[in-house]
Amino acid sequence: MGIFDRLFGGRHVESAQSGAPGEPFPWDAHPSIYEHIQAHLDPTQKGLTEGGENLPDEERVADQSQIRWAAGALDGVFSHHVANPEDPSEAHELLALVQSYSTAPTVTNKAKLYHFLTENGALGFIDPFIDLLMQQEDINQQRVYELAYSFSTEAPDRNPVKFGIAILGLYQRDNRELFHTLGRHEEFTLYSVVALQNSSDNPEPEIWKLAQQVHGWGRIHTVEQLANTADPQIKDWLLREGYKNSIMYEYLVYTCATAGDLCSALVCEDADAELLQSASEIIEALLNDGPTAGMESYEDGAAVVESFLYHMTTRAATLQQLRTVAMIRDHLQDDAADWQARAENGWTLDKQAPLVLCCSQIIDQPRWPSQVQSALMSSDDLLFQDGDRAAEILGIDTWEFHWQRLQAAPHESAHWYGVMEGCNAERLPIVLQFAEESLNLAQIATGPAMEMGLGREYAERACLEFLVQGLERFPGEGGRFVETALKSPVIRHRNLALRVLSSWDQEAWPTGIRPALQQAVEIEPDEDVRQRMEKTLRDEPIE
Repeated sequence: MGIFDRLFGGRHVESAQSGAPGEPFPWDAHPSIYEHIQAHLDPTQKGLTEGGENLPDEERVADQSQIRWAAGALDGVFSHHVANPEDPSEAHELLALVQSYSTAPTVTNKAKLYHFLTENGALGFIDPFIDLLMQQEDINQQRVYELAYSFSTEAPDRNPVKFGIAILGLYQRDNRELFHTLGRHEEFTLYSVVALQNSSDNPEPEIWKLAQQVHGWGRIHTVEQLANTADPQIKDWLLREGYKNSIMYEYLVYTCATAGDLCSALVCEDADAELLQSASEIIEALLNDGPTAGMESYEDGAAVVESFLYHMTTRAATLQQLRTVAMIRDHLQDDAADWQARAENGWTLDKQAPLVLCCSQIIDQPRWPSQVQSALMSSDDLLFQDGDRAAEILGIDTWEFHWQRLQAAPHESAHWYGVMEGCNAERLPIVLQFAEESLNLAQIATGPAMEMGLGREYAERACLEFLVQGLERFPGEGGRFVETALKSPVIRHRNLALRVLSSWDQEAWPTGIRPALQQAVEIEPDEDVRQRMEKTLRDEPIE
């Protein structure tokens, strides 16, 4: 039984035959979000086809915010990281609008409700609203259902669709196809998951089915709801695929390791290569300082690491696995670790030395240098990054490889970061000369503004950002680039220039920097930045 069935003593609410009350909408000329998603479904591929991510209300939403959120990101960030206080006043206001419509289902009443939803984010008041709605025994449930179905299938704006999905989920009606369709777009996956949970006595297969169709925040929301699964197929999928998402593996690895029982899977002598690679990725993410529970909270952590290293002694094959082994060694050698606390999860001091030795023996295997060399010569960015990280573990200098990539693509900001990371006093002059020749500094230094500097149109400024960031280690060098950053319209770049100047002894400041900074104070539009500029001139700490 669903929530509404339990609340009203098993009394069922009949679903509408049509999705709408029958009156025309003023937004009929726009495509509905449901129709848009339907048009971008391909049964032969996961997710949506090209263009499907751009919802019909994309531009209207963009006009209301300087930040372009990825699909589902706003709700994802707020649900995971922000104490989002529920607003009972908005919930009561919404209830009044729903009651008005259920009493008199006119276009005017529906439009008032629709306008309220488009102007307010659903996540902040949907739960208190549902609590209030379930207390209204005299409300016309048929009309509420029709309203929710109409918004879910006909609305061209996202918040009314989210509202519709959430309300439909309260009714034990078979809307699985609708929830799966809308849930394929990551903006609506969270609401579709909850609706599937609330409207089914056995939602797990449906949630798993949806989880396999999404990759971003939608993957995070769906996998989190599979944390208590006992299904062997789902458990295996969690270990091999479930944790993979385009946001951050760290969100899901703990859930997948525990729900999928990674410990038991690795005990098997014949664990296959795919599982070992997935285990390596899971362990790496658990060792990172991520947004959710990690290795320090993982009860089976020590046992999993021991089994993994046992397999790696003879079967280590990828540079990513090498990186994971090195991270395990760092974890074991962390001087600040609380071994008494770690002991609760099986990390005992008597295991430390043998495991460190095992890690070192794997890292010292002769296979790695040639693999690193091959990866560093690859044009594939991800493979190159693997090689670069592995080279650091092995003590291989990669600067020449970064320098070659920068010369081939001087407007790729990541290349500047790599070159400056490995730069030294001997290399710096040729890097600065190349920057003079390849970056249009006059076009970058258009004057201070309040811009965030996001998007491809800021590519050259991003190159300058990494260049200037690296100058902090070279007092007095590259003054022209620091001065250019002071004149950038991007606030972050001006702050970066101030950080560099503050780290230098003022006696090392190049000629012209002080007057440039004094001039910048006069025209700086941001009060906080202006105050930091004044502190920098007075040689006071700015942090």
